[in-house]
Amino acid sequence: MTGRLTNVDPALRHGWHPVARSSGITDAPVGVRLLGEHWVLARLDGRLTAFADRCPHRLAPLSAGRVDGGELVCGYHGWRFAASGECTAVPALGPGVPTPRRARAVTPWGVAERHGLVWLAPEEPCSDIVELPEADEPGFDSAWLPTTRTTACAGLLADNFLDAAHLPFVHAATIGAGEGAVIGPYRVQADGAGFAVRLEQEVANPEDPGVAAGLRPLVQRRVSTYVYRPPFMLRLRLDYPAAGMTNTILFCLQPEDVDATAVYTRIMRDDLGGDPTRLAEAARFEQAVLDEDLALQEQFTLDGLPLHTAGGLDDGLAPGLDGGLDRSPTPDGGPSPGGGAAPEEVSIRADAAGVALRRVLAALVMRSAAARLTPAADIRHRTRPVRADPGSTM
Repeated sequence: MTGRLTNVDPALRHGWHPVARSSGITDAPVGVRLLGEHWVLARLDGRLTAFADRCPHRLAPLSAGRVDGGELVCGYHGWRFAASGECTAVPALGPGVPTPRRARAVTPWGVAERHGLVWLAPEEPCSDIVELPEADEPGFDSAWLPTTRTTACAGLLADNFLDAAHLPFVHAATIGAGEGAVIGPYRVQADGAGFAVRLEQEVANPEDPGVAAGLRPLVQRRVSTYVYRPPFMLRLRLDYPAAGMTNTILFCLQPEDVDATAVYTRIMRDDLGGDPTRLAEAARFEQAVLDEDLALQEQFTLDGLPLHTAGGLDDGLAPGLDGGLDRSPTPDGGPSPGGGAAPEEVSIRADAAGVALRRVLAALVMRSAAARLTPAADIRHRTRPVRADPGSTM
């Protein structure tokens, strides 16, 4: 298949998406956007809850209401909703009168909290929420960048995060300073519903105190490990073995609407010794890197990420080094077709991770399209209680 994945593609309903920071959901309803739809988040009796942001009565936004007695109260006519979505009271009917049978708030397939984020899956997700093992490792300091909103689409931003070849050009003033332009062959390994990539490069490491002390050279080996989970959950771990330093970046995207994406970035460092000043400096540096990316991505005129399942890389890379993701399943569970229209992009061996991203997302689109043609794939999720992740932590 060929085509582009926009921020409102129906296939993206089958995924966990970050929609807010956990710390931002307190004792008042909060409205959020996802895939062009409006949702409301609230804590009802201490339980995180999500509803479509419209009252079934006159479709008023429930985010304009309030939380009272463990229920969400519509601000228009006072209809009350429990965490299950059930309407428990309609003031205009009077006390003791049963509520209309269809008077239910629409719930998503699931809502959860993990890694300090609130996650929402409108329909059954294609992948678990990405892991963050560094959160449980001792010695790591953690900081969030401010949530950033951009006109760039989520697919292109995910592709940019996986792209190592742009560093010397887009980030010449920050992380790309002194980096070579050549990207050697690397392997993309299938991992869960997504994939993992490991690269080794010789790069400058000016943050190593041993460099200033003359104990270690400026140019050191860096091992970069990318982990991707569809649709837009990414983690990058940067290890500097000589210096004993590790820098991990959690990068997750919320496709809000056609031309709006929210970016959530959390950094974790094990070389700062709990120093809040150094942690703040590290966060400012990472924000500068993100700003460089967004300055370019916002100039793209594409409406989405180009997808394809067929064909290899255009520089004749040896088979297998592009990740072998030709095995991405089609709707019938078989291998992806080998033929078909040529992709609108030219890809080389440095783009292996980006090609893998396109193939995973193309497979998601194909499975979603097949499911929509199946009679059993109806809207049963809209009448089920919200599913929460039992192992979620903030």
